[in-house]
Amino acid sequence: MIAAGILVAASCLLAAAPEQLQCEGLREPLGIDQPQPRLSWALPSGGRGLAQTAYHVLVADSPAALAANRGTLWDSGKVGSDHSQWVAYGGAPLRKGARCWWKVRVWAQGEAASPWSAPASFSVGPLAAADWRGEWIGADWIKEHAGPLPWLRKVVELDRAPSHAVAYVCALGYYELYVNGRKVGDEVLSPAVSDYGKRGLYLTHDITAHLVKGRNCIGLWLGRGWSTGVLKNAGTSGPMVKAEITVAFDGSAPLSIATGTDWKAHPSSITPLGKGMSGSYGGERVEAAKEIADWSAAQYDDSAWCAAAVHHPPRPVIAAQMMEPNRTLDEIRAVAVQPVEGGYLIDMGRNYTGWFELDMPADLPRGTEVVMEFADKRFPDGKFQFYGQRSEYVARGGGGERFCNRFNYAAFRYAVVRGLPRAPKPEEARGRLVTTDYGTAVTFDCDNPLLNRVHEMICWTYRCLSLGGYTVDCPHRERLGYGGDSGTSMEMGMLNFRTGPFYAKWAADWRDAQNEAGDVPYTAPYAQDAGGGPVWSGFCITMPWQLYLTYGDRRPLELGWPVMQKWLAFIDTKMNDGLLQSYVGIGCAGSPIWNFLGDWVPPGRKQGKDRVDDRSTLFFNNCYLVYCLQLAGKIGRVLGDDGQAVVYEARARELAARLHARFLNPDGATYANGEQTYLVMPLLFGITPQAVAPRVMEALERDIRITRNGHLNTGMHGNYFMAKHLIDIRRNDLLALMHMKEDFPSFGHMLRNGATTIWEEWDGDNSQIHNTMISVGLWFTEGLAGIRPDERAPGFKHFVAAPGVESGLKRVDASLVTGYGKISSAWRVDGDALTWRLVVPPNTTASVVLPATGFDAVLEGGKPAAGQPGITRAGFEKGLFRAEVASGEYRFASRLAYNLDTPSQ
Repeated sequence: MIAAGILVAASCLLAAAPEQLQCEGLREPLGIDQPQPRLSWALPSGGRGLAQTAYHVLVADSPAALAANRGTLWDSGKVGSDHSQWVAYGGAPLRKGARCWWKVRVWAQGEAASPWSAPASFSVGPLAAADWRGEWIGADWIKEHAGPLPWLRKVVELDRAPSHAVAYVCALGYYELYVNGRKVGDEVLSPAVSDYGKRGLYLTHDITAHLVKGRNCIGLWLGRGWSTGVLKNAGTSGPMVKAEITVAFDGSAPLSIATGTDWKAHPSSITPLGKGMSGSYGGERVEAAKEIADWSAAQYDDSAWCAAAVHHPPRPVIAAQMMEPNRTLDEIRAVAVQPVEGGYLIDMGRNYTGWFELDMPADLPRGTEVVMEFADKRFPDGKFQFYGQRSEYVARGGGGERFCNRFNYAAFRYAVVRGLPRAPKPEEARGRLVTTDYGTAVTFDCDNPLLNRVHEMICWTYRCLSLGGYTVDCPHRERLGYGGDSGTSMEMGMLNFRTGPFYAKWAADWRDAQNEAGDVPYTAPYAQDAGGGPVWSGFCITMPWQLYLTYGDRRPLELGWPVMQKWLAFIDTKMNDGLLQSYVGIGCAGSPIWNFLGDWVPPGRKQGKDRVDDRSTLFFNNCYLVYCLQLAGKIGRVLGDDGQAVVYEARARELAARLHARFLNPDGATYANGEQTYLVMPLLFGITPQAVAPRVMEALERDIRITRNGHLNTGMHGNYFMAKHLIDIRRNDLLALMHMKEDFPSFGHMLRNGATTIWEEWDGDNSQIHNTMISVGLWFTEGLAGIRPDERAPGFKHFVAAPGVESGLKRVDASLVTGYGKISSAWRVDGDALTWRLVVPPNTTASVVLPATGFDAVLEGGKPAAGQPGITRAGFEKGLFRAEVASGEYRFASRLAYNLDTPSQ
């Protein structure tokens, strides 16, 4: 039977070619900075057992060569392997300017190859500092990062149209590229964030179609960037740019144009508002009378412009932005306009992060100043929470005027507009979500409308937090990439969205942030003091590991391993009496009280007061250190550093035993203050010995069900670790109990009180768009749908499929896009009958776990499951049917030991 299934799969493969071709996790990337990039593909759907046994990759220097099946850059030949993700290019190292076209074919269990895939392409940008020409240029009128943003331009004469032309642009700040009066590309707020004193990111633009024979103009409009806290690391004269344009012609040598003193500069119509740091990110002042519509056109007379200023920043690493750019995505329409004191309130209907557009009245007089302030919250007394978000528009007069952000953004629901002669019409106000343009990976729907709304709100919040290649705590007040917040939300972010390149880029920022002593700050890129502790800094370990687990990408582990070891060595210097003691780190050296923090803002505990006791905080941070040491041991094993892995594994065991001995309370069932976070962490990390674990778990459940009347009592970290532990032990019933509540504290309480994004605190104080509580987004995929990664075969090469039937739900329909294809999990419960449709992508396998009354109570395709094609190693123990399954579609049915239609169950 199994052999028959395999033959069907092989024959299916022959009719279809590989798909989802990617280079370094990206589709058709321009200007990567890897001389030997990694290639990935997926097999199309087929019959059961469909698995790759060999591949053949061709990489060529022209489409014609590839079409002729000539791998002029690399011909791998037939390679016996099931690897289809992160396959390293094996040709001669590629150089700057290389243009590469590639395709792949594969073999399954049969002898015949699949058809060749459709061709894909990538190109190579500058690989090192020596590959760059030109100077860093900008303005000479900007002092301490204040003043109008610069336009820069360069006129070039071409005696013919080019055959190919690319622009490599690295800005310390933001930029927009223009050629002959037209903006190139649809990216906004580019490049992604970095510490400008240590790393500049460049983008590559194909400008072939923009250039013409004769006179041409290259224009660059610079913005101040995401934070003056990192811009100051490059100097005090505002944003700057290094750019190189390479123009190729048929039959003659290429032309290279680079930034320098032969470029012209002029103040633009936009001046940044605010200090560009926490609490004062401000906005933009647009003086419409100073707009020059054709400033980047070839025929514009720039004789009155001055020479661009040459700047000399520290020598940052210049690296390709190998992740998706920011783009304007979802449109948000105003839902209401009403008068407020001195102006008008525009309600956009939901909180979002991005741009605001406002059409001005046609009769707006010249010089009229329109002030716009943006708030994420309106208080009961009618006041607003603006966090310093403010933009201004000075009219030129004559009609046809419109304000729209360009080099800044706001995070808000309410726009308060003053200075207009009349109320704006709702259709005159529009918003655009601005975020990193990663793909969506998850679909989820269940029979509980509240849970569907919570999942949607969590995902929307994440999109509002992930602009620019990092996830912020909040996109208005601080805009900082906290490791503590994101250490809890990373898993939901990696599951719900295709964010592999996003996090790989951010991992570099964390490596850059480490100091010589080995300490790692609490935010990265590091722009200013910000509170945290080891549970924030340890993101340098937990995030690369989660990235590897979710996407199978080893490189962040390889690059991050020295940083992890150095940080753990630094932490070792803070040990005393066998425990990690409170210390002041570089992340917030100026304010000791904001170091060595514990579980952040659980119900009833505020940010600056009512914190948990010192003993519980000490326990919390040491539990987390056990976790980091455990992960470091695993990472060492993956990388082949077994000697160091042994050291970390032993340290983790020793510290775990010490914590259990010192912090277990006399009741033998609780630790520290006995609250939920301080019970779930020792359970999850194995600090609690197996013999004691049932008593601690009983205490945790009693606290949830009885003491808290079915509610959680966790903050940012406790939420995450609670979800992970309860999923691990198949207690989706407890997660459902807590997250289906509608009174305080719960997500339902947020929704009942008008939330459209997740709040910073359970009671709604402070930020309304925040990263603290969104980690529960992982539960919908891993717990309810039951799709979980397996660290032994990362990237969902092998995964666990275990529907969360014990949640009490009657229906879940979910899917997860992986590098190998889409996993689907759809289950129904009718009384005591469970039906489940599972799709395992080609070239992957899964471990199936589902509840049943017995071994024979589980069917697949209407027949006993154990005898069906693709199913092996079937067994039954403690009420659970377990089996290994090959790729393909399965339809399981089982009889449950309980009946959901019976109220008592």
